[in-house]
Amino acid sequence: MKAVLNLNNANAEEILRVGKNVEKGYSDNPTVFTTPKPSLVTFGAHTADLDAKIGAVTTAEEARKAAIIARDAAAAVVVAQETSSGDPVIIGKANLGTKSQPAPLGKMAQAENLSLTTGDQPGAVDAHWDAVAGRINYEHAHCTGDPAVEANWKLVGSSSASKTSFAGLTSGTRLWVRVRAKGTKPENDGAWSQAATIIVP
Repeated sequence: MKAVLNLNNANAEEILRVGKNVEKGYSDNPTVFTTPKPSLVTFGAHTADLDAKIGAVTTAEEARKAAIIARDAAAAVVVAQETSSGDPVIIGKANLGTKSQPAPLGKMAQAENLSLTTGDQPGAVDAHWDAVAGRINYEHAHCTGDPAVEANWKLVGSSSASKTSFAGLTSGTRLWVRVRAKGTKPENDGAWSQAATIIVP
């Protein structure tokens, strides 16, 4: 789990309330949070300062003080995260909320339904396939020999969309094409699609 503040669009009073709540969580659990940053003395001085001035300060001064408290609370979140190693029980002792970490995408799915059509010009071929969720981009490979021989395949480029066009090909040549979804790491790359073939126009 990850410690969070939930201070989006909060005003000074709301930030002060959160700051006091976090400060209390730390002071109530000194054996858990042994090295709070900022220190409880500093944190408490800032909350007391804002508390005393709310309603009497200008909007700009209130915003400045609120920003300081938000900064202190954000620093406290870092300490809570480091101390807890994501344990929601320990995070809760600092009176902080939690949110689940997104699950890793892992290995990309295989690109499916690859199809080839003639392009607008001689020597041009268009390719389309089903989109793969979570991919970084797509990698393309050509083959003009035996597609069963891996050495005959050549990487020819990549695209962010699930379509591309190839130009400058030799008319009358049988072309084989395959694509795959690229992940954040090589081990997360998807399997190559089933090869599609066409006679280059």
